[in-house]
Amino acid sequence: MVIRSTVAGVAGVMMMMAAGSNPASAQGSCPVGCDGAVNWTGFSIGVGIGGNADIIGHDYVVTNDATGAYNSSGLDDGRGGAGFFGSVGIGYDWQVRDRFVIGAFTDFDFGKSDHREADTFALGGGSFKTAGWDIERNTTWTIGARLGLLTTNTSMLYGLIGYSRTDMDVSVFTEIDGTSIPTRPISRNLEFSGLVLGAGMEHSFGNGFSLKGEYRYTNYGSEYFGKNQEVTDLGVATGQSEADTFDLDSHSFRLTVAYKFDRGEAVEEVSYKDVAPAPAYGSRYK
Repeated sequence: MVIRSTVAGVAGVMMMMAAGSNPASAQGSCPVGCDGAVNWTGFSIGVGIGGNADIIGHDYVVTNDATGAYNSSGLDDGRGGAGFFGSVGIGYDWQVRDRFVIGAFTDFDFGKSDHREADTFALGGGSFKTAGWDIERNTTWTIGARLGLLTTNTSMLYGLIGYSRTDMDVSVFTEIDGTSIPTRPISRNLEFSGLVLGAGMEHSFGNGFSLKGEYRYTNYGSEYFGKNQEVTDLGVATGQSEADTFDLDSHSFRLTVAYKFDRGEAVEEVSYKDVAPAPAYGSRYK
């Protein structure tokens, strides 16, 4: 709910800035030579902050070590974690005619989000054992392209598509009555990659500076954790093995301040009003 409210609030602020920041552009296209027009072509760098909500799925299959026979399986889906991150990136945009912008970008996110998946077992005598998985998502990098539509001379709506890669540290934990106890070290780093889709709005404040508000959805697919023998801490009996697979989907929102180099001159806009009417040929047939 917090992330959803933040997205809605920032989107509203961006829309108000876009509509009210340039009186000439609020009425549509600037005429040729209007001082409010911005050239969007050029290299840019950006720094930003954001938040992400991860949805993590976990599939497991338990088999007999001696025979390989199936014992049990399960699906623990729809759990997840949330966190905040910082971001740095570079990009290049080309303004096409007066209304469209195409661009390429890459960025790197640093931060983490935590998730714990746990089950509790009764030990008798009023004691309980809690065991499960600690999952920590770390750095992420993304490369992609975007297509924008200039809604005013200083504001742009755009969509994006790209490829992203992230890594997660996954480990087993065990507690008895809330106190951690030593356990066999079962910890691995999983690398996920997948398709990114998103949309955003960018507003130029002049002198090369702009502010972007952007939403992204990433489907990272699934990664095989491996087969763990005699993982008694997770409730798997001796002589059996548990094979685990994790999958990841992520929703994120970010705010980025960007600076564009080599902006050049503003692209002139052509309106049908600037075109002289065609001369009349002939006269009515009599």
